[in-house]
Amino acid sequence: MFLKNTNMFINKSKGNSLSIITQGIDFTGEVNTEGDIHLDGNMKGIIKANEVVIGPNGSFEGEIISNILIVSGNIKGKFNIKNLHIRKEGTLSGKAKYLVVTIDSGGKVLGELGLGKVPRAVTTSANKSSNNKNASANSSNSNDNN
Repeated sequence: MFLKNTNMFINKSKGNSLSIITQGIDFTGEVNTEGDIHLDGNMKGIIKANEVVIGPNGSFEGEIISNILIVSGNIKGKFNIKNLHIRKEGTLSGKAKYLVVTIDSGGKVLGELGLGKVPRAVTTSANKSSNNKNASANSSNSNDNN
């Protein structure tokens, strides 16, 4: 049905891909990607991604580490998120660490919310190389001052 080399789900502006787990799919396992995940099915496991969207029909149990998490369905577990958004029909159960949080009227949190650090597992290759260049430049500058 899908071609092996299709670029159907690639966001050309960012170079990130979108993976979709649709309604009717039950998935257990681990997903690691620098791209984005949209979940409308049921999943148990671990997700490490740039952006995770739990759709209104989505259900997740496990651990999510991401820059952005948008919850319109039900999630349960442990979450380390840079930007957390719980929509009016969303429910988060468990422990979530975040830098920025938005909870729409009607959104539910059953558990703990707390300020966290930037998730380590979701840095892009481009960010890593620019950080290395900046570190090299800073050490060169400090040597010039001596």
